[in-house]
This record gives sequence, C-alpha cells and structure tokens, in this order.
Amino acid sequence: MRRIALFLFPLLLLACSKEKEQPRVQLKVNYTSGFYKGCFRIVVKDSATQDVLDDQTVSPNRARDEAGEGAFVNVGVFQKEGWNKKVLATVTAHEFSCDKDTEGLLKGKQIRDAVTVELEFPGEGLGDTRNLTFTTPDPDHDGYLSDANGGTDCDDADGMKNPSQQEICDDKDNNCTGGVDEGLPKVPMFRDGDGDGIGGEAIQHCVPADGVRGYATVGGDCKDDDAEIAPGKADICDEKDNNCNGDTDENDDKKWYLDNDEDGVPEGPAHTVRCTSPGPKYIKYPSGPPFDCDDADARRAPNKPELCDGIDNNCASVGSVAIDENFPTKGSSCAQGCGTIQCASETSVACNAPEPDIYYQDLDGDGDGIATVIPDVNPKIVCQEGQPPVSGYALGQDGDCDDRDSARSSIQAELCDGIDNNCSAGVSDEPASCGGTLKQVASHHLSSANQQWNTVAVHSSGYPVWVAGEDGKLAIRRSASAKFESFSFGDPATPAPTDGSFAIHPNNCGDIDWKVSWVDSQGRVILGGPAGTLAVHNGTTTTNCALGGTGVNNVITGLIGFEANDVTTVYASDTQGRLFRWILGGAVSELDDNSANFYGLHGLTEEFLLAVGGNTGSGSGQRFRSYAVIPGGAATATAGVHSTNVDGNARAVWMGAANKACAVGDNGAVWRWNGGTPWTKVEPPGGAVNAAFSSVVMRYDAQNAQNPLNEHCYMVDSSTSGRLRRLTASGTWGSGPDLQANARLYDLAIAPTGDVWIVGEGGRVFHYPEP
Repeated sequence: MRRIALFLFPLLLLACSKEKEQPRVQLKVNYTSGFYKGCFRIVVKDSATQDVLDDQTVSPNRARDEAGEGAFVNVGVFQKEGWNKKVLATVTAHEFSCDKDTEGLLKGKQIRDAVTVELEFPGEGLGDTRNLTFTTPDPDHDGYLSDANGGTDCDDADGMKNPSQQEICDDKDNNCTGGVDEGLPKVPMFRDGDGDGIGGEAIQHCVPADGVRGYATVGGDCKDDDAEIAPGKADICDEKDNNCNGDTDENDDKKWYLDNDEDGVPEGPAHTVRCTSPGPKYIKYPSGPPFDCDDADARRAPNKPELCDGIDNNCASVGSVAIDENFPTKGSSCAQGCGTIQCASETSVACNAPEPDIYYQDLDGDGDGIATVIPDVNPKIVCQEGQPPVSGYALGQDGDCDDRDSARSSIQAELCDGIDNNCSAGVSDEPASCGGTLKQVASHHLSSANQQWNTVAVHSSGYPVWVAGEDGKLAIRRSASAKFESFSFGDPATPAPTDGSFAIHPNNCGDIDWKVSWVDSQGRVILGGPAGTLAVHNGTTTTNCALGGTGVNNVITGLIGFEANDVTTVYASDTQGRLFRWILGGAVSELDDNSANFYGLHGLTEEFLLAVGGNTGSGSGQRFRSYAVIPGGAATATAGVHSTNVDGNARAVWMGAANKACAVGDNGAVWRWNGGTPWTKVEPPGGAVNAAFSSVVMRYDAQNAQNPLNEHCYMVDSSTSGRLRRLTASGTWGSGPDLQANARLYDLAIAPTGDVWIVGEGGRVFHYPEP
C-alpha cells in the first residue's frame, strides 16, 4: 500500500523540498468545546483505486480550547511524487482517547457518522483548506458523550460515571453497566438521611468512598430527616426533641409576656408559650409576679425607684395612696403658708413659692420692728404677690428694743445724744468723739447750794452758754474746755477759786430774779425778770450790764430774739398776757394785751410766734396764742384750740418747725401742735406724770428729714425729783438721755450741735456731753 505524508499542520514548515515547495492540502477539524479526551481518526484513500494511503489519529487540542482560542485541530496532507492528484479523506470522531486495543483498533466508540471529503493536490505549495465540524458535547469532560449524542456515557453530567470508570461505593453506576456499587462487599451500617453523623434505619451497605454522605456507622437517630435532632445533641428551644429523649424543649422558658411600654416588666399574667418571640414587644420574664401595674407607661413598674413626679412609679399605690411616698414633705405648706412643697425634679422637692416678706410692727417708723408675736398683728406675713401693710410696719427688721422711740433701734448707728441708739450696751458704746456724757458740771461758780438757776441760753454754735437765776445770779461758759465765769450779784469773793476758775467779775446785772434768757449771734445774753425788767450783758469784764424794761410791773416769762440786717429784735411776754417788741438800742413797744397769763414764748421767725399760759383770775386752764407779726408793725393774735383742759397752766413752748411745736405745763401736761389752731394733749403710756413741767425743747433737723430725733420733745419738771424726759414723735416716753436730778429743774436748752443744758435749784447745771 502506498503511503502519503500526513502531518499535523504545525509540522508542515519542516517538510519543504529543497528544490520546490511540496504540494499539500489542509483539513481543519472543528468540534464542541470541552471535548478534551476524545479522538479523531483520519483515513486517506486513493480516489481511483480506493487504496488506503494512510490511517492516523489526532487528539483534541485542550490547551487551545481552555485558552479560548478555539476548539479545532489542523491536519496537513502532503503529496508524494508520482501520486494521483486526488485523494479521499475520511474523518471519524471517537470517545475517550486514541488508545488502541491489541488488535490495533481504537478503544473508544465512534460517536458520529464519518465525514469523507475529496482532496486535490495543487501543482505546488498549499492547496485547498477544508473545514469539517463534529458535534461532541461533553459537559463532564470525561471524554464520553451521552447516548443521545452517540456515546456510551450513562450520565454526561457526572465525571465519575462513564464506561472507563472503576466501580466505587458512592451509590452511583460508575462504570455505566446498569448496576450500582455492584461487586463491592457490604457491612452493617445506618442510613443518615440528615447528614448529622447519626443514622436511623439499619442497613447492609458497602463502605462509602470518601466524600460520600448519607451513611453512618452509629445509629439511634429518632428523626433522621432533621440534622438538629439526634442523641447527644444539646436541647435548644425550637419545638423539637433535639436530644431524642422523648421531651421537647424541656429546659427552656417558653413563656413570652407582652411588655407594651418596653420597661422590662410585662403586663402579665397572660402569656404566650413558644420558643421564638411572638413580636417586638414580647419578653421573657422568668421571675414572675409582680407584674406591671400600667403597661402603657414606662415610668411605672414594680421595683422601679419612686420618683417625685405625681406618678406611682413603683406600683405600690392603692387607691392613689403611696404616690411619691419617698417625699413625705410634698404637699405640705412652705414659705410660711405662701406655697406648698412640690416636685422640683424627679429626685427632689422644693417650695413652689419664694419666701414671703415679713413685716414687723414699727410704731415709731424707724424702719425696725419688734419681734414680739401679737396674734393677727405682729408679724404680718405677706406673700410676694400680696399687698404690704399700708403703714406702721418694717420689712424684715425685728430688732427694735423700743418700738415707740424712733431714736432707738437695732439698725441705728450709735450717735452723740446720750441715747442707746443701737439697742446695745446702753450709751457706753457712744463714739469717743462725743466728748463726754450727761452729768452735772463741776465749776467753782456753780457750787453754791443757795444758787437757783432759772434759765439757760446757748449760742447757735454751742458756745457761749449763759445761765441765770434768782438774786441776780449770772454765769457764762465760753467753750467746752473753759470754766464758768461769774457775773453774779452778791456771790462771795472768798474762798478764791481752786479749780482754775476766774474770780467773780464785778459788772453784774443787779439783784434781780432772772426768769428767761436768749443769746444773740454776738454771744450777748438778753435777760428778762420781774417788774418787766430786761437786761443785756455782752460777757466782757469791762462793760456794765445794760438794764431796761417794759414799763409794766409784771414778770417777763417769755423771751425770743431775731437778727436781720445788723438789727436785733427781741420779743417778750409777761404774766399778764402782754407781748412786747424791743429793738436793741431802742425803746420797748407793747404789741398785745389779752386775758391770758403768758409763761412761755417761742418762734423760728419774727413773723410767727407761739405763746402759752393760763387763765387770768380764778380757775385754771391752758391758753395758747399764735401771733402773726409784721416786723416793725402790728402783731395779730389767734387763740389756739385745745381738746382737754387740765388743772394748772401751760408753762413753756418750743417750735421745732414752721408747723411743729410742743408745749408743757402743770400736772404733767404735754401738747403738740401741727400747724393751724388745734393743740392736742398727748397722753404718754405707762401711767400719768403729775410733775409740773417747767421747760421744753423740740428737736428738728430741717436739713435731715431722716434724723431719728426729729419732733422729739425734751422737757424737765420742777418737782423735787426733777427729771429729763423725752417725748418721742409717736407720743411715748423715750429712754434717755437719763437724768434723775433729785432737785427742781427749771429750764433746758439744746444747741444745734446737740449739746444739752439743764439748770435748776441748788446750783445744779447739767450738760451733755460733759467730759
């Protein structure tokens, strides 16, 4: 048999003739991708004789196929010299491989019809290229096609099943003989349907190959279709008998309670029994009762801390009792009845009202009230939105030691006035700058027990001070550190002074019982006495006393002077109700003569004077007159009206302001005047004072309306135990300055500086502040 050259196309380039290119043709065999293990047989015959020229096989090109370059092989046929130009090429496809049996036949079954093509060699070089296509699907890539595709593979989806496979224990017909696991030895086993390693049904079976599931060597599975159930499994709550002990979920709490407010405590006792939660608001509650008393409110549940919020947080309330029980003061009165204690936060309480204003009774209007509790009177508690008392009360101050004396209170600073202003330590804590206390003045010329001082007058600056009295007694103190100097009539020259005082000055004003006095801006004293006598002493030792008179034989009992344009005008009153004007350096003129007996006269300006006294003749009763005076002209009298007539006369008067005055008289009588004609008798508390008041001064600081001594009236009496008294603006006896003279006191004067001078019988002269 003749042979032709048959080569795979890649070898073609190596078969070139040295003289000329050898004639050839090419077959391109196409097949289905994935046919890796098959075989193609190419038989070449002479077209004319049908002699077989060649018989070769070629395998699929797996590398090209997997690389995505195409599923095909190229076969080249080369013509030998002397051959016919035409040949027949028959190609067949076979399963498995190109291996042959002992007889030289391919082992693999032909799987498709043979394809024969006629090839004609060219004169030289490459001739025709013929394309051949075979359908060879092999999904499991084992080289065998399915029966439907002409092959012998009994399961072309499983590479472990084809005619060339060895039978193994895997429940498959591996060798495609129609049997499963045939010929393999069998042993006792258990079917493991759920793959949990524990079998159920006992069977005889071969020993499974590696990777084969569904069999176990251990049995006892009570439910072999559920891998979560088998002996030895841990029991979980899943509605199954996981451990095959006959009980389901035996160790699990399957009670689910609705916790609608999600506070961790359910409503109960109703519940749902199941393993999984019935819904998002269900919880397990193994502790059991007590359950939530209000499952719509997360703030309420047993064992919650009780808060201050008006809610029964801990579910302890029965009938609304025991709400906020940890706050026992809630609801009680606070702020002294102005509010109630309420919740300030969840953990605290507070009063819902501010502290009230507390007003203490303040009768004297000094801003300091008393602490003494008087039902419905003192103190008055006023809530913040309430109306305060109209008057007579002080806000927040209750330390007054004398609520009828505006000069004394716990808020008052200690002043130089001989009064315990600050309600502490008496007057011992007065400033050292005060310079002394209220006491009798020690001076050689004031030492005679036979002296009776009836009147005292003080300069507006505080000095000089003049005192005058019975039998022509007259003395002057020129400064706080000076001794009194005597201008007295009849005082003995011996013994001589031993206290540093001057000897008696000889230029006295005669043996006259001086009753009243006034000091002008030059320090001169104007004196008044019996038989209408008037005198002026300038305080020098070289000038004699200037004497004059009214020309009427009555006692001068009132004296006041005014200065304007270097003119000094003195007004005097006497015991027969006459009013006189004396312009110093000129004559005395009578301005009025009425039925009253005058014993006191005072005024702040020349245009308006007050005079007080009593009836003329038998009987008794007070008389009050005011005079509207035209300087240098007439004086018009107006009778004052007084509500109460007492035995005796009014003895002295003093104006503190244009509409403020005090008057005093016999049998402890005191009157106040607030302008106009009415005079009001004052009835101080603490019992009647029967002493005959002899002099009065009203203190009034026009420059300081807040001065605590404004409208206070100082007075002395002519009893044998004469005292200094102070009547407060509220009509009570003030405490201090304290003076119990044990002698008759006849006059007092108070300088704008605050110096107090008091004179009386037995040579007594008292002064505040006296070192």
